[in-house]
Amino acid sequence: MIKKMIYAIVLFSLLTNCAKDKGTPIYDDPKDFQKILSTYIWQPIHVNEGSENQLVNYKPDDCEMDNSYLFLFQDESNEMRLDKGAKGCTAQEGMFELGIFKGKNTNGFTFNKEKATIKFSDSDPYSSYLVAFEGNRLIITSQNNNPTANYIPIKFYFKGVKK
Repeated sequence: MIKKMIYAIVLFSLLTNCAKDKGTPIYDDPKDFQKILSTYIWQPIHVNEGSENQLVNYKPDDCEMDNSYLFLFQDESNEMRLDKGAKGCTAQEGMFELGIFKGKNTNGFTFNKEKATIKFSDSDPYSSYLVAFEGNRLIITSQNNNPTANYIPIKFYFKGVKK
């Protein structure tokens, strides 16, 4: 009886340890993030990662689907560039485009290699964006560290296309 319980526990632990968690991004070495970010042109994609994540997974508006984003890392300043597609976003559309760029085509940022986070130059002091990669997908998760804010993080998904 005890032998069967031990076998059952071992089998259960093997099965649970081998299961793939689709909701958790694969984090590469943060030192490589800068290289990966600047190697690709990033295009928004729709992601359907299960019903429990529908509140946090951003669905790009049609006007954003033909946009592309480029990260430039320079000695003195870093910059993210927006290449707007043919469809322009209105004031009611394009949460990523309007939230990050605020009507401009570029925005400066700082990159924290240890935490793998981006902080844009004109964002509020509590907000930042966590950077993660899953294969050739870029996942940028908005964060707000204000203890008084009732904030739900939002995940923005992009696919990388070689320059």
